[in-house]
Amino acid sequence: MISFASRRLQSVALTIVVLACVAYWTHWQGSVFEHSAFGTGYLLLAAILFLTLYNLRKKMPIPLWVTSTDWLQAHIYVGFSSAVFFGLHIGWRIPDGFIEGTLAGLYLATFVSGLVGLYWTRTIPHKLARVSEEVIFERIPRLRSRLRAKAEQAVLTTVRSAGVTTLGEFYGNRLQDFFENSRGLRYFLRPTSRLRKSLLAELTEVSRYLSEPERQASELLFALIRKRDDLDFHAALQWRLKMWLFVHIGLTYPLIIVASLHGLLAHLFDGGAL
Repeated sequence: MISFASRRLQSVALTIVVLACVAYWTHWQGSVFEHSAFGTGYLLLAAILFLTLYNLRKKMPIPLWVTSTDWLQAHIYVGFSSAVFFGLHIGWRIPDGFIEGTLAGLYLATFVSGLVGLYWTRTIPHKLARVSEEVIFERIPRLRSRLRAKAEQAVLTTVRSAGVTTLGEFYGNRLQDFFENSRGLRYFLRPTSRLRKSLLAELTEVSRYLSEPERQASELLFALIRKRDDLDFHAALQWRLKMWLFVHIGLTYPLIIVASLHGLLAHLFDGGAL
């Protein structure tokens, strides 16, 4: 059985050979027909359409031997190849004109978002695996509500039974907002454990002044703070993946439309040979 490293090496080698052949073919067309824009344009459009199929693969009849992993690998290598096709198509120059500039901007934005997504899909799962258990994104609001209810119940029970309010006051001043509200856009863009560490340190400090019943309740609060922070971390990173996919796919369809319009106009201005 061929190892993953061997298959990757073979795929990289095959991609380099194909790109070298395309580069030679483009140079030959340019020397014989004076330009090769149509050939590279069709090749680039075909690559973009193939890349779009990755998002539609679950809705289309696909042979059983084509696994999701195979599609992903093909998506990655064709995506990198499309950058070479794009460079050959524009002659490695800065495009001019409104449509060409728009097309170049859409392609570059889509390509860069693909690179970002490739990095995130390789790194984020490992980061999440180090944080407690696996959490489904859609269940996070419900889990947050449960943690808040547990924290409030623990504090209220302690205040009523012990008749002291030190822990209750601390909860109202420092923890209530943490358990009830979202962390905000800044945290979602760059999640850190700063607030978690600060709250745990403050709770540790106030524990010196708590009664025995309050101290027992504070132990539960320590655990709930950690769990809530873990949920927020999951929410931020999973939200990042979902937003990236939304942007990446959202750029693809305008790219196809503008590329098709560009090709149509290129044929019309070349003499109407469609």
